[in-house]
Amino acid sequence: MNRLQLSWSPERTQHLKWALIGITLSWTLAALMACTTPPAGGHSLYQQLGGQSGIELVVGRTLDRVASDPRSKRSFQGVKMPYLKKSVAAYVCKVANGPCEYEGETMANSHAKSAITSSEFDLMVTVLREELDRAGASEAAKNELLRRLAPTRRDIVTAH
Repeated sequence: MNRLQLSWSPERTQHLKWALIGITLSWTLAALMACTTPPAGGHSLYQQLGGQSGIELVVGRTLDRVASDPRSKRSFQGVKMPYLKKSVAAYVCKVANGPCEYEGETMANSHAKSAITSSEFDLMVTVLREELDRAGASEAAKNELLRRLAPTRRDIVTAH
């Protein structure tokens, strides 16, 4: 059986190595830029949501509505709403890559004894969508925030 053998000069081998390193660096830089480039319009998700004040407004309205809705109000009995609003706003701000510090419990710990159902969680998402619309958030910003919040479902919904 004949084997094809390539014989490259040391110069050509060195040239090939540098070319591969250059390609690898280019791909790495492109990937990093894709991860850090703000969305269309040059605004971060935090900015698209109206910054701290916009997030606080949406969170406050959302929590007021679900706390008074007969389908979910039992989950808010005995909860100190001003503290909850501040905590949830800080969490959303953090999720949106804002400058906020969330110092609350993990989602699993804070909801462990609440027995939140899927329908209560879905109601919260629906109301949040409506309040984001009401605040003038773009469809892209709304969808991105909900995408980032979606993984919390497995930690929040504990009753079936």
